[in-house]
Amino acid sequence: MHKTVIKIFGTFVLSAAVIATALLCINFMGFAILGTDTSDGISAKQILLDLSQNLVQGENGLTLIDQSVLPPAHWAMVIDPNGQVIWSENLPADVPSQYSLNDIARMTRWFLADYPVYVQTEDYGLLVLGLPKNALGKYEIAYSMSWFHTLPQRILGVLVLNLCLATVFACVIGIQLYRRLRQLMRGIRDLGQEKSVHLREKGIFREVSHNLNQASQIMERKNLALAARDNARSNWIAGISHDIRTPLSVVTGYAEALATCGALSDENRKKAQAVLQNSMKIERLIEDLNLISSMEYDMQPSQKVPVKLCPLLRRVTADIVNGGLPERFTIHLDLRAERAVVLGDEALLERAVTNLIHNAVTHNQNGCEIHITEEIVDSWAQIVLMDNGSGVPDAVLSRIHEIPKTTHGIGLPMAYRIIHVHGGSFTAYNRDGFVVKIRLPLQ
Repeated sequence: MHKTVIKIFGTFVLSAAVIATALLCINFMGFAILGTDTSDGISAKQILLDLSQNLVQGENGLTLIDQSVLPPAHWAMVIDPNGQVIWSENLPADVPSQYSLNDIARMTRWFLADYPVYVQTEDYGLLVLGLPKNALGKYEIAYSMSWFHTLPQRILGVLVLNLCLATVFACVIGIQLYRRLRQLMRGIRDLGQEKSVHLREKGIFREVSHNLNQASQIMERKNLALAARDNARSNWIAGISHDIRTPLSVVTGYAEALATCGALSDENRKKAQAVLQNSMKIERLIEDLNLISSMEYDMQPSQKVPVKLCPLLRRVTADIVNGGLPERFTIHLDLRAERAVVLGDEALLERAVTNLIHNAVTHNQNGCEIHITEEIVDSWAQIVLMDNGSGVPDAVLSRIHEIPKTTHGIGLPMAYRIIHVHGGSFTAYNRDGFVVKIRLPLQ
């Protein structure tokens, strides 16, 4: 994000500086081309040329053939070598008709009776064009040859100076833009992380800031609604679980007593054993329901303590074998790292391993061999559970990261979630049976 904003800022500053310099050059060229003396849009030199072309020498003196060549409020006259006016047109009353050499010298440089004048020599005398008073200013500008020789260097210096000034001004504007862009980028980042966004709604990005603030408010309202719904659901699940456990414990207790009662017939004891097994199954489903409720949104383990993996694996295996595992199933342990310790919730890790073993039993009704290997690979504790059964359907493996909406088939997704919330990796695939590879970070 920071690099993106810096790139936008740099591009803006460079573009503004180049544009300002280009405009400056264009202005210089335009001034040089268009900044000539004009009178009503016509240059004085052109008027003088038109006058000389339309002045004809006749028997009675000079005559102006086309009166339109002399613009309104302008006047003209011709002075002979003796300083006498021999022809005039629109000549003002305050303009003399006789001139000395000094008068002509002053007139050709500056003004004549406050009238700006331009002169042109002809065979018949000096042609003078007069403009209205205060029509323009005339200044004498003289340059030495050394000035012309150093002109390219001074032009380059002026361009460099203007480039520096344009860059400074562009940086001032760019800094303001950078601050606004940085604020917008931070707002977008916070919005993506579902954080509250409160941007100032002003400047050229006012509409964008308003939209981001509005999106943040909508997101906050939705999050509050979702949190309220999830809280209500969790409370409902906890209440239902508590209400079911109370009568279920009574049923389980009586079923266990009847299953071991010698006064009952074998058939009735089998029925009591079936009731006991199903009661225990219901109890496990209630525990799974509570666990799914707490882990559906990747909640972290509630108790993180050092957990020794080898004792945990032995304990889980012994509980399953002693809990009535059919003889057609065998479990082999190969524990190679007795000192492997991970940090996590021991009860959750036990549930993950239990679910994986129960998954192998459930999906292989004809029996199978289950091999559990534990070792250290690099800085990870690796547990591999594999069986030589029929494997797991690919459709189930493709949705292993999703908690199902029913209690059927929750063993693998639950184990997947448990391992991931402990910062580990969970890989499952079919190869001569079903294989699950778990890696957990060592303490």
